[in-house]
Amino acid sequence: MDILKQPYTIPNLPYKFILYIILSCLIIGLLVNFMIFTPQYNEGFGGVTRGAGDPDSLRTLPESSEILDVLHNSPNKLVSDDYKEFQLILSKLASLKKDILSPNGHIDATRYQAFDTTHDRINVAELCGMCLNKSISSRDLDISFATWRDRGKILLTKLSTQSHLKEERVVELEKKFNKIWMDVYDIAKSRCLKTDYPTQDGGDVGPYTPEGIKDLRTYETNWPGASGWNGAV
Repeated sequence: MDILKQPYTIPNLPYKFILYIILSCLIIGLLVNFMIFTPQYNEGFGGVTRGAGDPDSLRTLPESSEILDVLHNSPNKLVSDDYKEFQLILSKLASLKKDILSPNGHIDATRYQAFDTTHDRINVAELCGMCLNKSISSRDLDISFATWRDRGKILLTKLSTQSHLKEERVVELEKKFNKIWMDVYDIAKSRCLKTDYPTQDGGDVGPYTPEGIKDLRTYETNWPGASGWNGAV
């Protein structure tokens, strides 16, 4: 039989190979999509860190979610830059509390929080690391928390005005924010600072006198030295 007269057939192998590549790409795409958009969890404490609502780690500070709900559900439905920054401050407070109290001692929640020069003096993940290592001074801790508090109050006032909230509603939100801030601040002071030396400010070690010799009187002697002088003039 003349080979040239036989009908040409396309081999099946290339089609199977192309189909394999397409299926592989689809599977990889689905895995990447799952990893990006699936909420992230911490091990053994507090549930979801991101992706389950606003702010991040909302179960740690449920009052923060209540504040954002009031502002977002107002007639103006705020999504302004001020709203986003206020949301970020609440996320940092909640995430910091979550990591400090977490039994695994890892920087899990705070490492996802973006640095913002408007209200950050130290990156919150770095601050958390110093807390876990007890290497932060009370002065640096106070500065960071005071900046979050003061900036948060300014933003809350602006957002309340933009939302046309009544005065009693504004007072309620301010009390909730103060409660949130104080809750995390108290935990940070109790968990982040060393307690084995009396002076924390600046991390400087102050003079220390052992308890066993505090009540002893000053030691004095009139014994003559090698030169025969006993100290008397």
